[in-house]
Amino acid sequence: MKDDILNWIDNIQQIDGIPPKEIIAFNFGVFEDENGYSIYLVGSFEYDENDDDWACLELPAQVHRYFKLPNKFANVDWEHVLDAVSKVFKELQKEGEFDIPLFENAIAITTGFDDGDLIKIR
Repeated sequence: MKDDILNWIDNIQQIDGIPPKEIIAFNFGVFEDENGYSIYLVGSFEYDENDDDWACLELPAQVHRYFKLPNKFANVDWEHVLDAVSKVFKELQKEGEFDIPLFENAIAITTGFDDGDLIKIR
């Protein structure tokens, strides 16, 4: 799954280019739909480590901003999905995989379910 997520992020960067320097935070939102779980990526002009509402942004309209999680997650509880996803993102951060132009100005990278608490990756 880690390689697939890296390819997805690379694809976003190739299609969208480098975001404006004013985009200072990114959130990998996780959600459940009728086919299992997916992730989307949004950027924000603001960030508040004490208030997760900064990540309440309009969902992306572009299909390439969404990543369908593998089917093995389709019938597991959301806590397990969030744990697995956050571990992958933390590994990618630790390995330097987020040191790319897309995240160049990011003071924060988080993940979490839309109505839940965010987990800080950076």
